[in-house]
Amino acid sequence: MRTLRHVLLAAVMATAGMMPLLAAPLPAPKTDEQVKETLLKLNELTTEIAVNERLVELKKDKSLAKRMVAIAAKMHADAKPKEKPFKFNASLLLGSLAKSQKDMKTARVFFDYCEENAKKLDSESKLAYALESLIELSWDTKDYDGVLLQCEKALRVEDPESKEMKGLQNYAVEKFVQATAKKGEYEKALQLVDRFGFKAWYGNQLRSYVHREADKNDEAIAALEDAIKALDDEEGLPEDSKNLMRKRIRYTMANAYVEAKQVDKAAEVLKSLMKDDPDSPTYPNDLGFIWADNDKNMEESEKLIRKALELDEKLRKKLLDEKKIDAETAKKKTAAYLDSLGWVLYKNKKYEEALKYLLEAAEDEEEAEHIEIWDHVADTYMALGKTKEAIETWTKSLKFEDVSKRDIERRKKVTAKLQKAKASLEKK
Repeated sequence: MRTLRHVLLAAVMATAGMMPLLAAPLPAPKTDEQVKETLLKLNELTTEIAVNERLVELKKDKSLAKRMVAIAAKMHADAKPKEKPFKFNASLLLGSLAKSQKDMKTARVFFDYCEENAKKLDSESKLAYALESLIELSWDTKDYDGVLLQCEKALRVEDPESKEMKGLQNYAVEKFVQATAKKGEYEKALQLVDRFGFKAWYGNQLRSYVHREADKNDEAIAALEDAIKALDDEEGLPEDSKNLMRKRIRYTMANAYVEAKQVDKAAEVLKSLMKDDPDSPTYPNDLGFIWADNDKNMEESEKLIRKALELDEKLRKKLLDEKKIDAETAKKKTAAYLDSLGWVLYKNKKYEEALKYLLEAAEDEEEAEHIEIWDHVADTYMALGKTKEAIETWTKSLKFEDVSKRDIERRKKVTAKLQKAKASLEKK
């Protein structure tokens, strides 16, 4: 499994209770010269914790972040090869900041420079961070050949000495299999699982991933069942680690059951996960949404989703008390849970109330760039007789990239609904 820590994991660290205490914010620069001075101060960041803290801070002001990325890119481009203005950590942060702004071209410039810089310094650990960043960037841009290329670079490092490179190599073999499957080369991906020699419990999880990509849901579920059995038989793993992995496998199985349209079996898995982890908001939210989406147990669905929102609020308050997130972040409700509540209310024909929650979910610029949330908003507008608003919303939803295979099917349905709505508006 992946062990390498990357600066982009700040949000995950916060959720897991591992995020360092937040640094005091820097005064916002106003002139371009002040921005340049602020950018050059990034060279003073010498630890991963400091980089994480500064990245979290800079991402809060999106307009300033965009401006800083643009000025940093020009400073880098204008400098001579041996006089580049930013050191490794600063470049890694700027690449991550550019990526958060969807400026993938600039992100690649800085990550490529990090790779070059790491090689000059002959640092395996820095090279690991650079290659991981390039793997993730290629993955996020659906450049699966690029993923394979960066993974190959990592795997060519023989007998790595640094724990970062060893961790990256574990991650690279996983992404190599997944990228091969994403390219539609399913048989080759399955062969790679055998060739890389994964532990049985993890190899079966990767086989399940490949089968799901190939729309072979029964085989995917069977592979996950085999993964749990292999995990039970695995010697040398602490029992608490096994329990954590069982939860992850079972959660993946619930999603596989949904894709196989076996809603009742998915519900049983989620119920068991709720029992084992009653403080997690994820499981009641998912169960409530799945039931509502399939017009089952509507009253109970709403209760479960409201419970998920309460648990999410408690979790954010806990992290705030532990000073692992700031007050602004603590106030931010999770868009997915707001969308779930809006959707169950829509299903119960409470359209006005549904719209309120759905629009709140859609306001989350980071989490709401997904066709499903905006499709829900548009459906609600139509139910309220607001055809023009529905057309505008569906049109916007089609601009978002597909996140999963289900989005491909949803895109077809949205296109059909949009055309129908336009036709009905023309008749008025």
